[in-house]
Amino acid sequence: MPSPLDGVRVLDFSRIVAGPFAGRMLTDLGADVVKIEPPDGDGTRFHGRNVANIPAFFNYQNAGKRNICIDLAAPGAIDLVKDLVRLADIVIENYRPGVMRRLGIDYPVLAEVNPKLIMLSISGYGQDGPESKKPSYAPVVHAELGLMHRLAERNESPPGDLPLSVGDTNASLHGLVGVLAALHMRAQTGIGQHIDMAMLDATFATDDRVHFELEDMPDTIVKGPIMKLEFGTVYIAADPEMRLVFKKLMRRGMIEDPTPPGADLATKIRARREAIDAVFARCETFDAFSELMDTLDLPWGEVRDPRTLRDQPTLAARNMLVDIDDRAGGTRPIANSPYRFSNASAGIRGPAAHRGEHNHDVLTDWLDLEPDDIARMQSTGLLKSENRESENDQ
Repeated sequence: MPSPLDGVRVLDFSRIVAGPFAGRMLTDLGADVVKIEPPDGDGTRFHGRNVANIPAFFNYQNAGKRNICIDLAAPGAIDLVKDLVRLADIVIENYRPGVMRRLGIDYPVLAEVNPKLIMLSISGYGQDGPESKKPSYAPVVHAELGLMHRLAERNESPPGDLPLSVGDTNASLHGLVGVLAALHMRAQTGIGQHIDMAMLDATFATDDRVHFELEDMPDTIVKGPIMKLEFGTVYIAADPEMRLVFKKLMRRGMIEDPTPPGADLATKIRARREAIDAVFARCETFDAFSELMDTLDLPWGEVRDPRTLRDQPTLAARNMLVDIDDRAGGTRPIANSPYRFSNASAGIRGPAAHRGEHNHDVLTDWLDLEPDDIARMQSTGLLKSENRESENDQ
């Protein structure tokens, strides 16, 4: 089946996660995404298991993209970028505001080259405003928006960061929504669009619990208990005292009320919780506990070590964890595309590339350049390449 974005051409100048993740999703949806990487490399090339000189962090964000390496400070580099932009549908960048202008390839300049261009600019605080020039990473956004504070209050612990880059991925996904909306609008008007996406805005807009703090109200969506059982640790989506669990067990005749006559509330809660714990303790296996939860119709989940995610049944059934070529004679794991279409295909299109690996292919495909022209750009330092096909694991 065809992919939804077959024929769409994307130039991805972005680095780390905010931006590259949007480009990765566009790739999974069928677009030809060309990553334009600087000679010193994307910062994610220094993190994660390194196979064939491609670290896992970089691989995750850039799988399936083609890669050209351009020294944007070299003579002729900006002209080459403009030539590529003439044929592009989308440009993604996450430089600090003002950098693209200093390079001579900001949206007003590129829109003159290609009025149909859609450009997504992701930054920490937006393209203008009092903090637009400040550098930002996801943990900075998590701190500024109160997520670290809320986590500390919930866990009764000192403030700490989240174990994933929510500030980055929210900006990428909201940016992706904006890009697809702009593509639809361009089909009607023939005119492109510049999308100014701030990590701060995207994460704030996505925060489904911030209204409690904004209106100075307690969070009434209670956190469920985490319990260590015979076979492992589970999370149950119920109130901390498990009143709903007790009622469901009573309704099915699986438990009797152990509350002494005239007991106060604390005693009642403690006695009932001990009775519930006794029922749970009889579930010595995962299957037994799962059957009990199904009987009670309660949402729950195993508190799983992420190293065991291959064993998660839904991920396995939906082919969400796939093995791709590691470019060293083996395979490596990566998350598949989450998009499921009835009449279109989406998914991983291959591993990430080395810097400049597709200089020749892209410039031939997009611009019909001759090999001598590409070789001349290489010799002057405008184009760079790194073609180490294999390297020991690090």
